[in-house]
Amino acid sequence: MITKKHHKVLVFCILIFIFSIFAYNVDSRLVANDEQPIFVIPVSIAKDGGTTQYYGIGYKVISWNVLSIKEINGKEVDEKMIGYEISTLFNLQHIDDGPKKELNFVPNK
Repeated sequence: MITKKHHKVLVFCILIFIFSIFAYNVDSRLVANDEQPIFVIPVSIAKDGGTTQYYGIGYKVISWNVLSIKEINGKEVDEKMIGYEISTLFNLQHIDDGPKKELNFVPNK
């Protein structure tokens, strides 16, 4: 027999599940366009230039911001490699594994 309390808990769990699907879809579209996700909380920042890990409900976003030196026309140029990646709870990516996609190079000024 389902009491009112059990019913409220069940409805709350269903609403959280629906919200997590909605949040993942919105954030994955933002990440696909290399934009900042909105339904996540920053958890840690690496000392590689500012790579940040964010967590959402059931997923993780990594905002890559890695310092790099590139040689252009015989000169060394300081640059940042930037980009976003998203992974689900069942296939979490660790920051030490490095990016799985090509990052954009942005020169430091």
